[in-house]
Amino acid sequence: MGGNLMDFLKDNKTAKVFKAGNSEAIRLTKQDTAIFKVKPGDQVIKEVSPDGMSITFKKMPEVSEDVKKEVSDILNEDADLIQALKDL
Repeated sequence: MGGNLMDFLKDNKTAKVFKAGNSEAIRLTKQDTAIFKVKPGDQVIKEVSPDGMSITFKKMPEVSEDVKKEVSDILNEDADLIQALKDL
């Protein structure tokens, strides 16, 4: 491995937090997004460790069109039941 440890960490293992509007953000490199297979607009699940020292992001599984249609059909069939349950 060429260079020193700090160069390696800077290039591959660290990211700076920066201001993005009213939030703070961490940038993903092109290499990160290629490995993680995400693109703008994708949703991820965020898990924070109990000690608050790490955050893990996991890709949301893809939902097939068949499953989406089946859920929609169930919701439409049971709309009156769902409406009654919302007030409990």
